[in-house]
Amino acid sequence: MKKTSYAEKGKTGFKRGNPGRPKGAKDKIARSVKEDMEETIKGLGGVKGIIEWAKKSNANREKLYGWYFSMLPKSVDADVSGDLGITLNRIITTIDPNGKAKE
Repeated sequence: MKKTSYAEKGKTGFKRGNPGRPKGAKDKIARSVKEDMEETIKGLGGVKGIIEWAKKSNANREKLYGWYFSMLPKSVDADVSGDLGITLNRIITTIDPNGKAKE
């Protein structure tokens, strides 16, 4: 008899009523990677060491910028309230048949 996995049955390993990880909580792997990166950066001379490395070549600088921007959030949830005032000024310039500008 063939064993059928949860995925094949369309089920998951979670039980009903299990709230899962709280919203915003970091998983163990992300926390571990962050701690490892902090230790590595300290071992390479901290921020000063990274700056010195980035200054050695444009390729290093590009790698640093790429890494930095990959770490930023891809989206931001924001709740904005209040008044927003916008002033728009538009200047329309026309040219008369004699080539002179008029506003």
